[in-house]
Amino acid sequence: MPWRTGILVLSFFALVGVIQYPRVVEFVRYSVATERKIEVPLPGIAAQSPGQFSNEVHINTRVVPESQLTIGDLKLMALEYINTDRALHGLAPVTMGNNPAAQQHAEDMVSGRYLGHWWLDGRKPYMVYTETGGDSYVSENAARTGFTDAEYADLCKGISVRCEKVNPVDDIKRLHNAMVYDDASSNWGHRDNILNPGHRQVNIGIAYTDQFLALVQHFEGGDLTSTRTPSLTGTTLRLRADINVPGLRVFPTVNVFREPFPEPHTATEIEQFTSYCVGGGFSENCGTQVARVIPPPPSGSRYVNLPGNVVIARSWVISGDDIQIVADLGELAAEPGVYTTALYADTGNSVSGSLLLQLTVTQE
Repeated sequence: MPWRTGILVLSFFALVGVIQYPRVVEFVRYSVATERKIEVPLPGIAAQSPGQFSNEVHINTRVVPESQLTIGDLKLMALEYINTDRALHGLAPVTMGNNPAAQQHAEDMVSGRYLGHWWLDGRKPYMVYTETGGDSYVSENAARTGFTDAEYADLCKGISVRCEKVNPVDDIKRLHNAMVYDDASSNWGHRDNILNPGHRQVNIGIAYTDQFLALVQHFEGGDLTSTRTPSLTGTTLRLRADINVPGLRVFPTVNVFREPFPEPHTATEIEQFTSYCVGGGFSENCGTQVARVIPPPPSGSRYVNLPGNVVIARSWVISGDDIQIVADLGELAAEPGVYTTALYADTGNSVSGSLLLQLTVTQE
């Protein structure tokens, strides 16, 4: 009597919520005496507008026996699914990145048999992305299929039970299609992430056993890239980045968030949350900005009535395609923890636009 679980997906996009995809239980049953087969249902496909995109994603790639596929082959397959859907929506393809955080997260999820945005040691995607050399921002989709240890023990016991093994080729396609075509319950957050025109690269993490498979997508920007990791020396914050798009304007504010140092958590604790936010620690809450850094005023002028958390930068220099910011945060950065800095595009009229840079730095 074999059993097979369905799929679960999580997404984090634009600093807003993470949504858990509703569970679909798929199964094929056999009795000991007489075999009875119940067809395995595929994930549902959301209604589509005529002419926008097809139900099926067609992949043109080299033919490799499934038994010989490596993790690298599977990642290239997953990348082709992403770019096929982006092309169907008139978007430029994303290239494969080289940041290892997505792979580390997939391996951590398989190790702990969980689905969530926290690592078992308590870190979040943007923290690990920064620690592993990330230079823009990360926006994560996470998905899994298979059995947790508890599910396997409950469903797959007994001599008359045969639980299906993970099939990475089929499962990766099903997970991708669920995020793009069957994401209404998540307010299409996963699809929006995959089809975000601002993304330039994606780092893909895939890890699996016979029992459990995890797929992680870490989308990155590239319009603005840090030339070195932000630093806090004492309470002096330093940022330096390259402007990679001619005419790109950076909104004249650095938002700074603080949260406690990460602490280990169990798989059960991680899965209790369906969303997370920058600066919120181990909770679904968004953290309060501890500081906002703004450029010095023009010569002969001054700011008036500034809020207490607004800091005037010591220097804010844009020279060609290079931007350098130095600011003393003072008591606003005196407390130990993880500080996350964020820069946004300037859309004009004092309105900030899309996220350009989101990197962390620690204060011991």
